[in-house]
Amino acid sequence: MGGFALQRTWAGAAAARFGRAFQDGTAINVMDPAYGAKGDGTTNDRDAFQAAIDAAVEAGVSLHVPAPPQFYRIGLDPNHDRLLIGGDLTILGEGRGTTTLRFTVKTTNSGKNYSAFFVPGGVNFHIANLRLEEDLHQPVEQFEFMGVFFQPSAADNTCFVESVDIDGFTHCLYSPSSGNDSSDGELFLTVRDCDLHPWWTFCIGLWTVPGGHKRLHIYDSYLHDNQNGHLVYTHPHNSVYVENTRFDGASSWAFHFQGTEVAGDPEYQRFICCWFGPRNTQSLITQDRATVATEVEVRNCTFEGQPSIQIRSDIVIDGCYFTTSLDSTRSTSFIGAYSNAPWQATIRNCIFAPKSNMLPQVDLRLENIDVTIENCQFFNQGSGAILTLGGGVMNRYAIRDCVFYNRPDNASQSIAIEVDNGQTTLDNCQFFGRAIGDRGVIILRSTDIGPAADSSLQIDNCIFKDVSGGTMFYALMPTANSWSGKFGGSNNRIVNLQTGKPLLIVDPPAPVYGRLAPVPAVAPTSIRSEEHTLNSSHSGESRMPSSA
Repeated sequence: MGGFALQRTWAGAAAARFGRAFQDGTAINVMDPAYGAKGDGTTNDRDAFQAAIDAAVEAGVSLHVPAPPQFYRIGLDPNHDRLLIGGDLTILGEGRGTTTLRFTVKTTNSGKNYSAFFVPGGVNFHIANLRLEEDLHQPVEQFEFMGVFFQPSAADNTCFVESVDIDGFTHCLYSPSSGNDSSDGELFLTVRDCDLHPWWTFCIGLWTVPGGHKRLHIYDSYLHDNQNGHLVYTHPHNSVYVENTRFDGASSWAFHFQGTEVAGDPEYQRFICCWFGPRNTQSLITQDRATVATEVEVRNCTFEGQPSIQIRSDIVIDGCYFTTSLDSTRSTSFIGAYSNAPWQATIRNCIFAPKSNMLPQVDLRLENIDVTIENCQFFNQGSGAILTLGGGVMNRYAIRDCVFYNRPDNASQSIAIEVDNGQTTLDNCQFFGRAIGDRGVIILRSTDIGPAADSSLQIDNCIFKDVSGGTMFYALMPTANSWSGKFGGSNNRIVNLQTGKPLLIVDPPAPVYGRLAPVPAVAPTSIRSEEHTLNSSHSGESRMPSSA
């Protein structure tokens, strides 16, 4: 966070410098007669702004953009395709609700792109307290129009966008991978208290060459409503910190770490107290662990759409809330194992509470992953499986101190856990409510690759309570692979089993056994001293003396 402290220092110093300059009259005012901006909504103020910018850079003072009578109209054309920031500069308006710069392109050449502000590599730039608009919305095939373009460079630079609305551009804040030199420098971009609404694709798009690095910090902002692509798109080796920011209305991923092969590791990738709204097609996908090994952190965030998080690298998801709207039509998972194993994931202190049918809630069927789920609560309103596990021989799952709650009425058609491979430990978990039909609270599934010989399901210190439908365990075994002898545990309790069905049902019928030693206690019902059924399947019964 040392870099962030420097960023705050630079931005604070720039604002203080502007304040002093404004008081003693040394700040450049874009409406001074020497520059002549009108702000009447009709006059093209492009030349006035460029002259004022150049003068402020040369004098080493800030640029003051006062509230105009209407708005500043800035017309661009192929010979004037940007406002160029030629050196370190602070631009301050008088308020995002009162100071508007409206950009338009009247004529253009094929393949020509435009920028409201162009920041060359190595230039430190601070812009605050105004609104940028693009009002033409030409088809993107004709040209792209960036709100602020940050040119990569071999030199480092720091840029701060604060209390700025950017609306209508193809991309709001944009930096490609390379510029005029090696582009190995670092861009430190901080976005605070901003509203970014692109007409077409990116709120923020950052690419980086293998030797370079970009550092993106976003605070207290709202990124929303594009038509084609991601709200934020950044290379996976860039450092990212996002706090108290709202994402909604993404046509693709709200935040996407691009998975192309690049060099270098980020110092951090953190999302703290963010909100991913219900209008996102998809919310967050992590970076490619094949080239980047940094652990992503997602803490105290709210996700109202799905898929919420797709994992393809090490990650910690802590204290998050996952839900859906009542009229949700999507049935994809909140959290899914995506690709690029091996990786490790920790999901803890989370609540999963869809308001409509949305299952599985967490889908971890991927080969060679290691997942810990602890102190989470799962609530179900529909059908399917809450948590799906397996997919590979090398998988490891530890599930501790969790609650799985299915509705107890006939509307519920749910399964708590479905597992088909790997090694799974359930410890101190509680299971409530109705399972689907003859299916079980826990499904033991066989596939062509599993369960492998060393697969296991260990269940200790768990409570199964008020199970009003289905059964406890359902072995669904269309292949010759079997869970027989691979599941068991100790110190478990069954409270108020209401279904009247065997604890284990096998489909198709085959001999299957597992041992779950109960809590040592007086039996609730006396058992006669004779042979009793211990293992059951549709193919018959296996009997042995009760003394065994």
